[in-house]
Amino acid sequence: MTAPHAAGPSVLPHDPWRSLLKREESYAIHALLNIAQNPGTNAATIAEQLQISYTFLTKVLRRLTEMNYVASAKGRGGGVTLKVDPAQVSLLDIIEAISGPVILDPCQTKPRCATQQRTGKCNLKRAWLSASLGIREILGGITLAQLCDPQASTPQHS
Repeated sequence: MTAPHAAGPSVLPHDPWRSLLKREESYAIHALLNIAQNPGTNAATIAEQLQISYTFLTKVLRRLTEMNYVASAKGRGGGVTLKVDPAQVSLLDIIEAISGPVILDPCQTKPRCATQQRTGKCNLKRAWLSASLGIREILGGITLAQLCDPQASTPQHS
């Protein structure tokens, strides 16, 4: 096992990486950010700008519509707009809207995981819980508004 690079988070020690986010979660975050900065843009343009599959993006947009994050209007003057205030929506909110509660390992949700049942204790469960709480705190503290380019259009929400 090699030691982590000390150069900082911008240096990646190897490739390819495995994302902790599901593809749907990542697309939802990128799409909402794009919509916040370009209200009224249509799905095809969003897919092109984000360089992602139009078909898969429409599935994600359908989910965001069901969760009342966006509204979509067809025809002239249509497009996708935010229904939420970007300052009130965190990355954690978006991820959980798409996939449910964020935890690192399901064992942390059980009163007694398999290791606890076998040995009577589990030090790993505490580590997973601590890491999950830290991730939730960080993602919950970052809003769409904080990520929007100040030069982009001012988002309109209903």
